Amino acid sequence: MTDSDGTVVETSVQAPPERVWSALTVPAEIRQWFGWEYDGLDEEIRFIFVDHAEPAPPDRIAMSDGSELRLDSDGDGTRLSAVLPAPADAAAAAEQRVIAEGWRTFFAQLRFLLERRPEGARRTVFLSGTGTGRELLAALGTAGSTDEWFHSPRQRIVVDPDGRLLAATAERPLDDPEPGTVNLTVSAFGIDDAEAARLERVWAARWAPLASGEASA
Repeated sequence: MTDSDGTVVETSVQAPPERVWSALTVPAEIRQWFGWEYDGLDEEIRFIFVDHAEPAPPDRIAMSDGSELRLDSDGDGTRLSAVLPAPADAAAAAEQRVIAEGWRTFFAQLRFLLERRPEGARRTVFLSGTGTGRELLAALGTAGSTDEWFHSPRQRIVVDPDGRLLAATAERPLDDPEPGTVNLTVSAFGIDDAEAARLERVWAARWAPLASGEASA
């Protein structure tokens, strides 16, 4: 979705604005939906959402790249928007598309946190590789019967039978026959280190053809 100011990414969250605001401004809560686990995640969250953000309670957060997060009441819930500035040129437009796709993924993960309210700390598996959208969806299908949580031309996000959120994203549209970069983020809550390690092994095996590029060879 676009307006005269640039790209707008929106989602409706079945949670009151004050709860969404907390999830966007408290680092420990941001960690439950933003990005994926790696050694620098806490520093990245602080850089983006604390040191280089300007909150204007109760409904606006100005980001350092010129974008703005907006919260609006929507019945019993909240309409959450990321408003990105108009790009200056084609290169900036391409970069903005990537940023917008990131917000779509993160908003879906935030909505899952606030609506499903899983217990415990979030653990993740992040995988990247090369393949077509069809191959990405085939890898996603190895999870078995799933419930769709979000979809867009470049993303398919589902909930697996164990209640874990699986976010599959692609550089190219999912119906494009040409291969490109594809990613998968698995979010699991309240699991111990042993289960996290097992989950990583399972998905690494499922992802192996995409990790090596063999799927599109």
